[in-house]
Amino acid sequence: MPPLNLENKKILIVEDDDLSFLYLNHILLLTKGIFIREKKGIDAIERFRSDPGFDLILMDIQLPDMDGKQVTREIRKLDGHIPIIAQTASRSTLERDQMLEAGCSDVLNKPFSMDELFAMIGRYIGQVS
Repeated sequence: MPPLNLENKKILIVEDDDLSFLYLNHILLLTKGIFIREKKGIDAIERFRSDPGFDLILMDIQLPDMDGKQVTREIRKLDGHIPIIAQTASRSTLERDQMLEAGCSDVLNKPFSMDELFAMIGRYIGQVS
């Protein structure tokens, strides 16, 4: 799958793990989007509150200060429409259901390929170039 054209699209990446972030960043650089990373849930909430204009959020579920479900619930209080894609290593149906119930738009299981990431983001924003 060719890279998405995310030029002028702003994505908040909530990811505390440096290797996971480097993998995401490496893939997403191909899209020409604008990416901002936060490592902690509380910082992600504050960034979202103070820095408007995000088009999508990539949300890790296991964060050091609060889990991604809590962060998603708080962001949903601020914006009920922004696409939030959860990233998790868990294959549990219960965990998936809990993430969707918390307000995530979709769930992407780690490890994921570039094509899987582009396809999921493409469902919510951007077009395949």
